[in-house]
Amino acid sequence: MKKARFGVVGAGLWGSFHCRTLAALAGAELVAVCDLDPARVAAMQAEFGAPKTYTDYRALIADPDVDAVTVATPDFAHADIVLAAIEAGKHVMSEKPLATTLAEAEAIAEAAAKRGVTVMVDFHNRVNPAVSALRDAIGAGEIGRPLHASARLSNTLFVPHELLSWAARSSALWFLGSHAVDALRFVMGAEVTRVQAMVRRGHLAAGGVDTADVHLSLLEFDNGAIAQLENSWVMPRDMPLVFDFKLEIVGETGLVAADTAQNGAFRKYAGAGLRTTDLFGVTPAAGGRIGGFVMEAIARFVDAVTIGAPVIADARDGLQVTRVLAAIEEAAATGRTITLASGVA
Repeated sequence: MKKARFGVVGAGLWGSFHCRTLAALAGAELVAVCDLDPARVAAMQAEFGAPKTYTDYRALIADPDVDAVTVATPDFAHADIVLAAIEAGKHVMSEKPLATTLAEAEAIAEAAAKRGVTVMVDFHNRVNPAVSALRDAIGAGEIGRPLHASARLSNTLFVPHELLSWAARSSALWFLGSHAVDALRFVMGAEVTRVQAMVRRGHLAAGGVDTADVHLSLLEFDNGAIAQLENSWVMPRDMPLVFDFKLEIVGETGLVAADTAQNGAFRKYAGAGLRTTDLFGVTPAAGGRIGGFVMEAIARFVDAVTIGAPVIADARDGLQVTRVLAAIEEAAATGRTITLASGVA
């Protein structure tokens, strides 16, 4: 089998997951890595062996040895790279959100439809075992018609203050809400039609990160269900993990719930209080294999490029999520209820 040749744009934490997966899979060849920081590119090349390095994504996309591109840059820096890859006829996978403005997301979806290349958004919770189990139970009718739901995907203060140097150019809504909104769409098979929201600011800004502390939203879906959504960046640092992700859906005849962060299988007390480990997302694997749903999602993009398998989420999914997040921002800023004009574009 001929390998597909991949280039990775973004040499941070998530870029390392891309490189690790592409370097391990038999159907993929990691040929290039790109980042604005030459030192980070050099470190990624040393670890994963990509023969080519770039500091300009345009040069990587123009490389004839690159068949497909994965994008692991900050939230605000996805759209231009994705559009350039599509226009060059390259298959492309983007980390979420696909774009942080509705105009950008619409342009990407339109370009993807015209060019006919494979475009995937890495909504990796679609292959999270707990989230998949929710979808299976709802799809099988085990709780009847969904009536109401809640989703909480929040981070501790560590993320905006220490993990993300660019946190002030994003927010918990875009960084986390993109996953949570798509998870609700995915498990219920429904689209958001109406949005109300509130935002609070001040705590992060006082600490030097000028972005929202928390967005709280109410979402109405076209299946009649309503959902409450929390996306916060001000959770205390001493929580067991840096993220807290809970989903609950109440139906006519039952309830399903997932708590993906506090699985309880591993606990550590070593002077800093209770600490746990994410045992689902990234797990140990020997050479030539991958482990965990984070890697599995990237592998699904390789399958799409090499054998024509379906992507886990396409450009239209990315557009829908951006549409909802933009509506949440508008609702929070104006105090109005925002009605989304249509379903999938």
